[in-house]
This record gives sequence, C-alpha cells and structure tokens, in this order.
Amino acid sequence: MRRWKWIAAIGASAAFLYGITFIGAKPAPPTVGIKGAIFRVIDLRYDPDRRFPVVKPEKSLPEDGAILCSWDRDRYLHFFPVHAPGGYDVAFLDADGKILEIQALRSSSVDFLEDAGVSSNVQARRAIFLAEGTATKMKLAIGDVVRIPSALASGAEPMPVIKVDGHALHVEVMERAWQRNRGLMHRPTMSKDEGMLFMYPQPMSNPFLSFYMRNTLMSLDIAYFDDQGKLLNVRPTQRAKNPAVDGANIQAPAIGPAQFVLEVPIGWFQERGLIDADGKPVKPVTMELTADLLRRARQAEGR
Repeated sequence: MRRWKWIAAIGASAAFLYGITFIGAKPAPPTVGIKGAIFRVIDLRYDPDRRFPVVKPEKSLPEDGAILCSWDRDRYLHFFPVHAPGGYDVAFLDADGKILEIQALRSSSVDFLEDAGVSSNVQARRAIFLAEGTATKMKLAIGDVVRIPSALASGAEPMPVIKVDGHALHVEVMERAWQRNRGLMHRPTMSKDEGMLFMYPQPMSNPFLSFYMRNTLMSLDIAYFDDQGKLLNVRPTQRAKNPAVDGANIQAPAIGPAQFVLEVPIGWFQERGLIDADGKPVKPVTMELTADLLRRARQAEGR
C-alpha cells in the first residue's frame, strides 16, 4: 500500500529546537517548568499545527525541548503516529497544567493507516510532548504539574463551529487528501457536541463519495451535504466487529454530489428528528459554515 508523504506542520517556530539558523537576533523561546526542570517550548495553539505537531521533524527533540499543544476547551485528544527517530512521551494536561495521563508515542514503521497513534482516555485541555524516556527519567506521574507561564496559558484558537439545522457542533476540519483518508481512524470516542468535517473543493460525482469504516472504532452517522450546505442523506453506520479486518467492507455512500461530509456519533441526526429510518431528511436541513470554512473549502485538495 502506498506510504504517505508526511508534511511538516510545526513551521518556523521549531527552529530553535532543530538547529535551523536565521540571520539576525532570535527571540528567546518560551519555557515551562516540570519538577524543577526548565523546558524550551514550541507553542502550538492554532490549527492545523496543534493537531499535527509531530508529523515531522526527522530529528528527535533535545532533552530540554518540548512541544505544547493547547485548546480552548476540554476534549479527547488524538495525535497521529510519528516518523521521527525514537518518539515522544506525551502528557495530557488540564487547564491548570496538571498531568492527567501519560502515554508513549513511538516511531512508526507500519503503514500510516494502520498505526493508531495515541488517543487520550480523559478529556484534556493540553498535551505536552517530551523527548523519549523523559517521563521515566523524571518519574513523572498523574497529578504532577507543568508550570505554564501566563503568556502560554491563554489564547488558544477556538475550534471551528458549524450549525446543522441550528444545532451547534465544534469540528475538526479535514481538507487535505491524506487527512481525509485518516479521518477518525483508531479513535475510541469524541467529546460532546463535536464532529469531524471533511471538505472538498467542489461537489464530488462520477462516482459519488462513499466513506468506509476501516480501523474506525466508533459507530457513526456519516452525513453528506451538497455545495449549498443542503443535507443529501445520512448513513448511520455501525463499527465492524473487527475494524482492521472487516471495516473496509462497510460502505456508506452518498446519494448525490456531495462537497461536505460530517461524521458524528451514531444517532445524532435521528435524536434531533432530522432524518427518517432510511437516513433521508424529513425536512430541508442545512449546514451553516463560517466564511473562513467556505474559503478553506474552495482551497481544499481534491480526491
């Protein structure tokens, strides 16, 4: 199977950790404190950087380096697999920097779509990535506190909000082909009032869009909308008994040319009385997108 080319998402702010030299003075990087040790931090609080912070670099973090990813709300966090040497220790934090959970995100040698990455088992406000082995070396434990200065503690970008028939949802946006191929794979749950929005540059036909449930651990409503935001149909789709083996055989097709696809926990549309038993709208249902999301949709990658 094709191995995906990873695209750097950290940007120039990572220069101080990875030895990139710029002409002129460089501002001192922000720092956080953990059990008396000081770590220089890449501060990621905007999409897409904070959602894909470790797709590169190809170098490991230095021992005193860290990547801090922040949101404006508590939510289940997920990070894709890594192709950097070694990997990372990931601590999930609450709003005050208290460690809620610690996981290892190791370098991947398997196919991109088969590697689960890491998902938090608790709702967290932040995640901090440390060099491999740091958690063991420092004997980090749940309840320890990452001291985050006020300059880093606020100002995280709010998640995009859409409305479906007036019902608000915070969404993760997938607009590149590799992001859409990954989607909600390997993720055991979503936070309340959240969904995933897949965007294409124009309505997709010949053939119509059809999503499948490969490696998908949640049962989902898969909803298709046209270029005007009008709901075409919803496919309430149960997860496979063995998502890795049988999920690709579970297809959820659109009934017409769709430009937007929304995935939410199964039953979301029926609980709000928006569809009948066959997944067809019982009335005109419209998805409202912000001007920024409409702009991004026009710039989205094709199939």
